[in-house]
Amino acid sequence: MTTIVMTGASRGLGRHAAERMLRDDPDLRLTVIARGEMLEHPRVTTLRGDLSSLRSLRAAAAQITEPVDAYVGNAGLQLTDSRTTTEDGFESTFGVNVVAHLALIQALTFRPAARIVLTGSDSHFGTFRYNMGLIPAPRWLGPAVVAEPNDLGGRGAYSTSKLGLIYLVHELARRMPEVDVYTFNPAFTPGTGLVRTDRIGNWLFRRVFPRIPGVNTPERAGAQLAAVVTGPRPAPSGAYIDRSTVTPSSPASYDEKRERELWAALEANLLPGPSGTR
Repeated sequence: MTTIVMTGASRGLGRHAAERMLRDDPDLRLTVIARGEMLEHPRVTTLRGDLSSLRSLRAAAAQITEPVDAYVGNAGLQLTDSRTTTEDGFESTFGVNVVAHLALIQALTFRPAARIVLTGSDSHFGTFRYNMGLIPAPRWLGPAVVAEPNDLGGRGAYSTSKLGLIYLVHELARRMPEVDVYTFNPAFTPGTGLVRTDRIGNWLFRRVFPRIPGVNTPERAGAQLAAVVTGPRPAPSGAYIDRSTVTPSSPASYDEKRERELWAALEANLLPGPSGTR
């Protein structure tokens, strides 16, 4: 039996990935951590969990008592500003896109040769080729700055969080040698709920951008994500997988000093404090 834990499986490419994995493997059991909408399937268990609350995530993860074969961190967030915070005081975009995934990874027990796949974004490159001028280039100002409310703006916080996610993947690959850890990039995929909090951006993503030739679709991206999770081993741990191709991420994403600094900051802030939240 294959046991997979997944976030971001309720809609968009995540839902397509979950349905594809369940269809291809009749022995797969999927545990979905979600705040609201459920994925209805006889082999799916839904646990209520809010990625903006470490307390909520830990309570959900505590219900998973057996080792798992994979964690798929597909949930992500893009806001219109970078001033809102999670329950634990992290800037919301960074808190959901980076901190929440590490909190769940730390709370789970993995079988040998398990996989961790975190959904990234080519917005971390910061060039017109990858973001078409829609998202500012990431500005890595250090973990102490990007993890707190800041002046990056909503889209800048998003691209910066996705750069931080790759730093996290590289560090996890070093620290978890018994597990394969990957960044999956679906590339530009209109038709998802990523920008649902931005009324104009949501309209463009659902009505205009899907008509652009060559963009990815939620269905195709879901199949690509499913293949990274359950298919043959795609690459050495730490690799960046752009849709179905193993390729280098941005030059700025290979910075071991930043990776270790980020890990140290996250490790310090994820330890439960007197309030029981951090």
